[in-house]
Amino acid sequence: IWTRFTQNLSAVLDESNVCSTSARLVSEILNALSVSVWLLDQRRERLSCVASTTGSEPDQLSKQVVEISAEELRSLPLFAETKPVNLEREEKDWRAGLQGIGTGRFRMGVNRIGLPLRAADQPVGLLVLADRVNGVPYTPEEMDLLKCIGDDIAAALLNIRLSRETLERKELEAFQTMSAFFIHDLKNAASTLGLTLQNLPDHFDDPAFREDALRGIKVAADRINHMISRLSTFRHGLRFRPAEIDLNALIREILTNLNGSSSAEIITKLGPLPSIVADREQLGSIITNLILNARDAIGSTGRITVETKHSGEWVTLSVSDDGCGMSAEFMQDSLFRPFHTTKKQGLGVGMFQAKMIVEAHSGNIEVKSQPGAGTTFEVRLPANAGKK
Repeated sequence: IWTRFTQNLSAVLDESNVCSTSARLVSEILNALSVSVWLLDQRRERLSCVASTTGSEPDQLSKQVVEISAEELRSLPLFAETKPVNLEREEKDWRAGLQGIGTGRFRMGVNRIGLPLRAADQPVGLLVLADRVNGVPYTPEEMDLLKCIGDDIAAALLNIRLSRETLERKELEAFQTMSAFFIHDLKNAASTLGLTLQNLPDHFDDPAFREDALRGIKVAADRINHMISRLSTFRHGLRFRPAEIDLNALIREILTNLNGSSSAEIITKLGPLPSIVADREQLGSIITNLILNARDAIGSTGRITVETKHSGEWVTLSVSDDGCGMSAEFMQDSLFRPFHTTKKQGLGVGMFQAKMIVEAHSGNIEVKSQPGAGTTFEVRLPANAGKK
């Protein structure tokens, strides 16, 4: 009997089916004509009937709710033990609600038995048995079997709830991470617009600057609109759209779009490269972030060098600056961790995002830096990244 019960229950993976399967199996094993499963809500103030062998429809079951105070829950032996309890001996108002299922349905009725469902020393719910065939009383052996069954049901329900809570926490963490990525990219776009507007009064009479500024503003606005349109995909995590791209062409496009927003000297050393397969938008976000970080590090003066090269099966992108640099301790303990930054108004997600994206492309990212001696970020991607 026990093997049959555990085998049937182990094949069920959701709470509703665990309850309905348990009620059916208990009814069959112990010849109980009326078996119902009641579960406590998360606040442990309400018992709700979620399964019954009396043939009640789901919408009827959902209406059968019993209010129970926290004081009653703590004081009643019904939820303080795991052994079956005779409900007829409980002198509480809520007890009558548990008698509703099956009442008047069968001629032979006996005292209702309540089996507390407890797991990890916490009350989960209640199994109620009544209207046994021919009114036969339960033997001590059957009561012991019922207790073992209750332990198994409670453990199954607790595992399902814990799994659901774990999944919900992971979904929340994923949403928070993606939201942080979105805000970081939005911050970069806003920074580009702000610097363009800051430089506009000084160079407004320069037609070339106006042309670059208008192009940069349009690109930033388009990027913001595109990010907003992709917000609905955040709940699914990072999604990549791999395509064959020319990395050098992507870098030139990014530098052109940033031209009106930065007065820093940017030197490019773009070597001949094979095309790579990668998500153009995500890779562009990394490059933009590295250049903007370098710009912040050098301040109003300084030099940024963007270099690419091809060696064997790898394509390498490096962004160097001669700015303030970083300590070895920060690089080791904080640089690639979320929400750690040396910037007063930084979010601390840019390098975490970059590392995640690069590794998703089967690449790696490394950094070399010393305080006061500048920084070099090196991104290595397989020349056949994304191909399987």
